[in-house]
This record gives sequence, C-alpha cells and structure tokens, in this order.
Amino acid sequence: MSLSASKVTDNTHEMSFHELFSQTTQITIPLFQREYVWTEKQLKRMFEEIDIINNGEDANRFLGAVIAVRRNANPAEPQPYEIVDGQQRLSTLFLIVMAAAAVAAKNKDSDYAKGLINTNIIIEWWQNGVNTKLYPSFADRNQFSEAFKLLINSGDLSAWLGAKVKLPESTGAKTGKYINQFNKIKSILQKRVNDYGIDHLKSIVSIAQTKLTFVFILLKDPSTATTVFEGLNDPGMPIGIGDLVRNEVFSKISHDPNLAQSIHRDLWLPFKNKLGEHFDKYFFPYALIHDQNLNTSDLFRGLRKIWGDTSKPDLIIEKLEIFTKAYLALCNGSYPSGYSKGVKEAMDKLVFSRCPTSVYPFVMRLLNEYTIGNVSEKDTIDCILVIESFMIRRAIAGLEPTGLLGIFRSAWDAVNGKPSAKSLSEIINKRNTVEWPDDSRIKDSILRRNMYSTHLRQYLLKEYELSLGSDVPKNEFWIEHIMPQTLNDEWRKVITDRDHDDLKHTWGNLIPLTQEMNQSISQSSYIIKKKEFEKNSVFASARNLSKEYSDWTKKEILERSEKIADWAVIRWKK
Repeated sequence: MSLSASKVTDNTHEMSFHELFSQTTQITIPLFQREYVWTEKQLKRMFEEIDIINNGEDANRFLGAVIAVRRNANPAEPQPYEIVDGQQRLSTLFLIVMAAAAVAAKNKDSDYAKGLINTNIIIEWWQNGVNTKLYPSFADRNQFSEAFKLLINSGDLSAWLGAKVKLPESTGAKTGKYINQFNKIKSILQKRVNDYGIDHLKSIVSIAQTKLTFVFILLKDPSTATTVFEGLNDPGMPIGIGDLVRNEVFSKISHDPNLAQSIHRDLWLPFKNKLGEHFDKYFFPYALIHDQNLNTSDLFRGLRKIWGDTSKPDLIIEKLEIFTKAYLALCNGSYPSGYSKGVKEAMDKLVFSRCPTSVYPFVMRLLNEYTIGNVSEKDTIDCILVIESFMIRRAIAGLEPTGLLGIFRSAWDAVNGKPSAKSLSEIINKRNTVEWPDDSRIKDSILRRNMYSTHLRQYLLKEYELSLGSDVPKNEFWIEHIMPQTLNDEWRKVITDRDHDDLKHTWGNLIPLTQEMNQSISQSSYIIKKKEFEKNSVFASARNLSKEYSDWTKKEILERSEKIADWAVIRWKK
C-alpha cells in the first residue's frame, strides 16, 4: 500500500511519523515544556490502535493534529521544528521505533535495527552537535540518554551506534515516565517477538511508522498557536499563553543549555511561582498597559512587540515582572510593604467586592506609578474609590459588567497619566453607552431589587455593618431573612403572599448573623427573633433592628430599605 493510500483525510499536510522523521529535520521540544507524562494507560490505547490495523479491522488511524513552529537555522544544519502541541504522541512513536531497534538488535537482526536508526532515530551526517531526530525538553534529557544507552548496548550495536550518536546534554532526573515507558515498550515488543516472531515486530513498526497519521500544522507565527489549538479542540493539555511566552523567551538561548537552566531556575520559575494560579491571566492586562488596542487573539504578538528585539531572556523577564505586585494586590489582597494604610484599605474594598478584571490595566498602572512616586497617595486612594463606587452602583442596579474594558484599557492615556477622582470620573461619565447609575436608580433598586442573589450580597451587608461601628467577623457570615423565605401561618398574619414575594430578598429584609443563630431562629416569629437579635447578636445591624422596629411588616421593610438607600448613595458617591 502506498503512503497516500494509508491516509485518512484529503489534507495535503496529513503525514505519518515516517514522513516527518525521515526528513533532515530535528523535532525539538521547547526547553521548559512539560515533561513526558504518558503512562501505561495511553500506551495501551496506542497499541490497541496498532493491533486493530494489524488484524485487518481497519486500514489506518488518525491521531489528530501536531502543531509546530519552524525556528531559524543555518541551511547547512538540521532544520528545527519546535513542537507546540503533539509532544506526547510523537515522543511515544519515537520510543516505539527506538525500542523496536533495540529488540531487533537483541534478536540478531542488526541490519533492520540499523535501518530504523538511520532513517528515523538519528541524522547520521550531522556530527557538529546533537544529531538525534527528537530533541526532548530539559526535564527528559537524562532519561532520553539512558534510553539511548540501552539501545547502544543492544545486540552488536555498541561499536557502530556509540560512535555515531551525539546525545543532548543530560538534564533532569535519571528515572521517570520517559525511561519507564521505553522499558515498558521494549518488554511488550520482546514478548510479541517471543510469541509471534520477528516479522510481527516489523509489522507493528511499519504500522507505527506509516498508518498512524496526523495533520502537521507548521505555523508562520508562534502567536497563533493558542488559537489554532482551541480551534482544533484537541483533547490534550491546554496551551496557555504562559507556555508560549516561556518557549519564545528561551528559544533565544536554546544553544546554551547551561545559561538557559540558570535563568529558568533563578528568574523564570520565581516569576511564575509568584503569580501562582493567576499566571496565565496576568499577561493580558500587562499587555494592555503597553498597548491599549490589543485583543486576546493579538496578545502573544503584542507581548513580542513589548520586549522588542532583545535576545536576553533575563531582560524580558525583568520587563514582565514590573506589574506583578500590583496584579497580585488586585487578585488576592497581597500588598507590598510600600503601600500605605489608606491605600491598603481602599484596595481591600476592590478586592473584597471582586471587581471585574476589566479594571486591572488601569489599577495596575496606578499602583505601580504610586509605588515609584509618580502618583500621590491621595490620588491613588481617590481613583480606587471612584472605581469602587462605579462598580458597586452598577451591581446594585443589576447592570452586567460588560463594556467596561473599553473604558479602563484607555483610561490612563485619557487622564494623560495624571489620575485624580475628577479626571477619572469625567472619563467614565463621557461613556454614554456605559451607565453610571444615579441616586434615584440606586434608591429604587435597593427598595425593589433582589439583593440576596447578587454576588455582592456579603460585601454590601459588610459595608453597612461597618458603617454602624460594628466589628465584622473575619469568616463569612450567614445572611438572615428577617421575614423568612417561606411563610408559615404566623407570618401570613402580618404579610400577604404577594408582598412576601416582592420584598423577601430586598436589602431591607436582610441582616448578617452567625450560622448558629441563623439556623436556630429560622422561621420564628419576629417577636422571638427580635429578642434574640437584641440579646445575643454580635452584629450591630441586628441589635439596632430590634431596638428600632417593634413589628416587621411591609411598612417596616420598606422603611428600613429607604434608610439603607439614603446611606448607600452617600457611601458610594457618583
């Protein structure tokens, strides 16, 4: 059967392992790409595919897409293809062919073994550097070398192959999934030879070489890798923007593995670990600070433009780190020592209210400029409180946080780098398509809207509690419906079903309580609740309620809501 006949699609870029690995190319895994992770489970599945073809049940199998980037190289040298996605599949096929060569040599078929090695395993003519056709990541190179040593020492290959192969520098652990998988494959293939003979081995290898095909996508620009990956809906591990950045940064010094390891250990890993779970999400607001016109599809291209022509990874990482402290302050309230008490208190409000990420580019720039002394403490605090007011008012009114990125991606330039409450407020107010609700809308929303279901319910009740001089417990409190969510006969004496439906989730009917008290009073009458609030509640709003209201009907709920509304429009001024 011809190679074309073994293909599944009409795509001209569909190819087999043999077609890719018989070229004078070097398939490289980016230096700090994740290590080989396939286990016996995935290997078993691949052998099942091979056996289905070998048994005549199918002619071929399609393995999906392999995505690569061509790196610039001297035309006289092997051409490097850097694998963006497909590492696990290609590495496993490479291990199968390697292990088959070892088993064949052990079973005295050295000519077949040498043919496999020269065709798919090494670039025989290249002797000025690493000449293995697969160039693994740092994490796997030691195990890769160990596997090659086992191959070299198989049968009578030692004198021949030992002189030809130029292995990568050994880095990473000597043991792990890579070498374990190689040994497992060798064991499987040797058993097949024992059971069915050497021709069965050759049949398996031929299938692995030519009938497990994939579409090979060679990108013009590595910045498109994420988009292509998502579009193909590959079932493997997602490619993050951080992976692309790392690969690009270290491709500049791939010729110097010792330097790359040093920078990766001393600069890149601390940078990544500092950001933790927020790592991938950092790059978009960071890039918007430098170029307000970027969108997510242009993100990687924009990042490359930011670091320009520099070929020094340490300088690139230094640039990337500039806004990490401000970013983490927004993500989790982790403040550097340089922030004043006032700035920390203002930031606490943004963090606890879970402000949308659309404000990040402006606030990150603001905090950084404050840290280096270009913006005053007062203007920093005022701008943070303006943003909080804007966001809280929109949330109270039930407005979705859409369209906000358009404001905050360009806000720094719009205030000419001189932020203040006045200048920022003017920028927000100029956006006629993005509402900043006025006092009447806020008051009406507090009287009528369901505040219990808003994601800000804890924050709103906490802020009101603090305004009464109460110390709010650090742990999240429970929210009590004074008029309960489900009416019993006693409550139906004081309120109608319709009024209950309209008012049960409004702010006036909600107070914070401890879990124990909330569960103990549940659907009790207001008389019982009132006594409990007055004697035992740690919350000022509950104690005040018991003193101010002798009954709890529609009239009292609306009265309390109006009182809260009058406070709210002052607390979150427009």
